[in-house]
Amino acid sequence: MKKTVLACVMAGAIVGAGALASCSSSPQESTPAASGPAKVAPPAILQAGTLKICAPNDGTPPNVYHAETGALVGIEVDRGKAIAAQLGLKPDFVESAFSAVIPTLQAKQCDVIMAQLYIKPEREKVVDFVPYVYSGTGIALSKAKPADITGLDDSLCGKKVIVAVATTAEALSQEQSDKCTAAGKQGVDITRNSHADVSIQQVQNGQVDAYLDTAETLGYYATKTGAQIQMAGQPFGTIKIGAATLKGNTELHNAIAQALAELEGNGTYAKIIGEWGQADLSIQK
Repeated sequence: MKKTVLACVMAGAIVGAGALASCSSSPQESTPAASGPAKVAPPAILQAGTLKICAPNDGTPPNVYHAETGALVGIEVDRGKAIAAQLGLKPDFVESAFSAVIPTLQAKQCDVIMAQLYIKPEREKVVDFVPYVYSGTGIALSKAKPADITGLDDSLCGKKVIVAVATTAEALSQEQSDKCTAAGKQGVDITRNSHADVSIQQVQNGQVDAYLDTAETLGYYATKTGAQIQMAGQPFGTIKIGAATLKGNTELHNAIAQALAELEGNGTYAKIIGEWGQADLSIQK
């Protein structure tokens, strides 16, 4: 919780006092009512009437974190609540370290993982996935004076960018810089900083032309903190993320897939990802 309060204070410093209030809680902090009778029951779930959701909390928005009120919030929390309600169940979030999330599911301490879990072949050997969103890298520009950058392309040649250390964004920026120099153009001037709030402040101040980070992080700052940034082009380097259930738990897997399809159909899915600045990462594309 302390990490989240600090993150909110730092985010508020980017854009002024008004931003801090918007960082304090999720727009869907309350739990939506279950839609009808329970659609799954034990043994497909551990406890009748409840969907136990493994949701690792590293204290960092936008996935799963604690608001200043102490409430568990984040896009995964909103999404988990919506799916549980669609299944006619009450959500119960089981917090754990991200590294332990699959073992926690296998130990039958939760029914499903919702944790920005990338769908990778090695994971598909031990869990079944229902894809629900993409993860990707994005480029943030100043909203007031946007640099002439269109995406991960030659428009970055000669530009000053800031990236987080040891991230996909850093690697992709260096690859693009190498392409620029190979084509006889000026390389990308890359600065590294692991604090998103500092990086966004530099973009807003015109100290750098762009900030590269996960599209999820950039969407959070753009929608929840009032940061004056806009995205250049579409997210790139995307990978699917999904809800993970125990291998062979077909009943729950199929029920979650159906619930997600219904949420997509009734507009709830689009509303949630839009509120967290992730519309460009929609699985409906």
